[in-house]
Amino acid sequence: MDKDFVKNPSHYTQGSIEAKTFIVDQDMTWAIGNAVKYLVRYRYKNRGEGQIQDLRKAIENIQIQIDSML
Repeated sequence: MDKDFVKNPSHYTQGSIEAKTFIVDQDMTWAIGNAVKYLVRYRYKNRGEGQIQDLRKAIENIQIQIDSML
């Protein structure tokens, strides 16, 4: 069977639950859901500087949530 690299690349399906399933189950906001997605997946893609970039994206999304709450 061919893998679907758009909907299910390997870094999406690490572990026993996909980030999107957890995000929806926990009724997270868009910004927090994006932060969780980056935190869950950063280790499995974009080695080196790319991993740092994903962590910075998570921080940016958390800041968006904080700003919306002020």
